[in-house]
Amino acid sequence: MRRAIEIVDLGLKVLSCIAILCAGAWAAWVFWLAGSTDWQNNLTLETQVLPYHDNLRLLVVHIRSKNPRTATFELDSDRHDSFQLRVRKLSAGAKAGTVFHEDEGELVASADLLKLAGDSYEFLPNAEMDDMQTVVSPVGIAVSVIAEMKIHTGAYDKHGQPDVDSNSTSTVVRIEP
Repeated sequence: MRRAIEIVDLGLKVLSCIAILCAGAWAAWVFWLAGSTDWQNNLTLETQVLPYHDNLRLLVVHIRSKNPRTATFELDSDRHDSFQLRVRKLSAGAKAGTVFHEDEGELVASADLLKLAGDSYEFLPNAEMDDMQTVVSPVGIAVSVIAEMKIHTGAYDKHGQPDVDSNSTSTVVRIEP
């Protein structure tokens, strides 16, 4: 009987060691290899042009953001993070083959989505958000719509500038009569 107790005791100690090693491997995976402190956000834009009055239209922009990770992340203006929407008018006289950079053109409208959210925006795990902005636009123009999110990592690059992670999406909309 004493021998059986010693064998069971040894087996439980081995299982305890295996459990500790598995917990350590899981922690290394979640917090180091998988980057649980990293952030990711899937941004999409959905636009719609609605009649307004005379030669003006309403450009309705839905900025949808989804945090697909199991970790929460936050945008905070105190840390110089930003979440912006910009609408730029594209040049009407461009020749065939002209390439427009997404931040090129006359700035028609911009919105600081982080400020509108109270200077702080928390994205819970698997949460989906929808920010909607409306811009009054004249008929007959093409605009570039850009949504951009930037997070300061707290580190600095080799030039002493704050290190920034960013994510953006853009689309082009023709404001038709």
